[in-house]
Amino acid sequence: MRVGIAAALAVVAVAGAGCAGQAPPPIVAAVTPGQARISLTRTDSGPSWAAAAQIEVNGAHVVELAPGQSYSGGVAPGPVTMTATANWDIGHYTVKFNAAAGKTYAFQVSPRGEHTAAGLLGGVAGMVIETAASGDTSGAFKITEVAQ
Repeated sequence: MRVGIAAALAVVAVAGAGCAGQAPPPIVAAVTPGQARISLTRTDSGPSWAAAAQIEVNGAHVVELAPGQSYSGGVAPGPVTMTATANWDIGHYTVKFNAAAGKTYAFQVSPRGEHTAAGLLGGVAGMVIETAASGDTSGAFKITEVAQ
């Protein structure tokens, strides 16, 4: 019995070690002439099974970023609303900017410590309160523009 448990733990440890430190491949979408380019990089590292950061641009689902993963793609010029959410979580983080054709806009997507702390300290009620207080800058992830 002890050998069986030890073997099972060893398999789990080896499987977990294989996932750690390996960033998933970048996701690249076409940028057509006349579009702006957006580049998103998820800055945290973690296991491959960690919650994906779901990204919407102008209301359309664009990508789900795993820890360490990046995305690059095109967006029409003009007002852009980009939102990050997570499955099974409340709240969302939204940034807005005005895209110019031919220009590149870079962003980092990272976990919000405030949201995690609210969940750990107050459970679902804490997350609801934090989400209500933070409005469009709530949720599990935040989006930060990177100067170029």
